[in-house]
Amino acid sequence: MVSAPNTEELEQLLAQYRRQYEGIQETQRSLKEISCTVTSPRRTVSVTAKHGGLISDVSFPTSAYKRMAPKELAAAITETIEKAQSEAAGEAADLLAPSMPEGVDVHKLFRGEGDLQSLMPQSPRGSSTLDELLNRGK
Repeated sequence: MVSAPNTEELEQLLAQYRRQYEGIQETQRSLKEISCTVTSPRRTVSVTAKHGGLISDVSFPTSAYKRMAPKELAAAITETIEKAQSEAAGEAADLLAPSMPEGVDVHKLFRGEGDLQSLMPQSPRGSSTLDELLNRGK
């Protein structure tokens, strides 16, 4: 049987939870503000990507695209989109990295190369204070 936890310990756990929750809210706001613009080397196309890879703008800063073969223009657009999306993903990974467990490479996760199981501990107990409270009655 677990003994009644100390009110002060519960208040500390609640305060810790609130700080973490506020941090998550701030991170979420920052993720929504990500916007990366990449321009192709010959200034043929410019692409803006948001968090999650959403393309919010495609523009042609010069008339260079008019002199390109369709296949060449398509390749320039595709490459520029990929670079903008990659930059946006990198910014998102940088924002999330501090909140990840130690040893988790968020950049690899965003590229689909990471281990998602590394995000969760094998045991559901994460706080030493919580572990202590749960183990008191044993």
